[in-house]
Amino acid sequence: MTPTLKRAMKISFTDPYMYTGSVVFVKQDGPIKTLDDISDETKIAVLLGSTGQTDAKEAFPNSKFKTYKGGGPLLINAVLAGHVDAGVNDISSVKSQIGNFPPNSVRILEGQLSRSPLAFAVRYDSPDLLQWLNLFFLHIKLDGRLDKNLDYWVNSREWKKDH
Repeated sequence: MTPTLKRAMKISFTDPYMYTGSVVFVKQDGPIKTLDDISDETKIAVLLGSTGQTDAKEAFPNSKFKTYKGGGPLLINAVLAGHVDAGVNDISSVKSQIGNFPPNSVRILEGQLSRSPLAFAVRYDSPDLLQWLNLFFLHIKLDGRLDKNLDYWVNSREWKKDH
């Protein structure tokens, strides 16, 4: 979850364990080739309440937005079905989901709309759990396990063939 100031008013967050950001993705053979091709007439799919929704509205304030409730595959489905021209979501989510669609059907446009930390949310009444998680992440960062796991589970599709 992205630890925003607004969310931090209701819940605690661990120290960030990785950084990500919102990206724009389109149909591979669609007319949009770069971020500069997005206009006021572009219809963009976003997830309700997501950082991607905030980033998209900031980057493309005059575009038309279609908001979806649920998971990221809904956005890719909307793009491929032609309900929208583009989608905006977290790059790690998009990369992990496009493998479930026909090869070369979705293209991520070059450039990120934002750079955001990801952290675990913890209830305010659980300071011991918060400290334990922070220490756990510190240890696995120092011994290399965090990078190894992020490379396997987030930055590649290698896990797909193992599961």
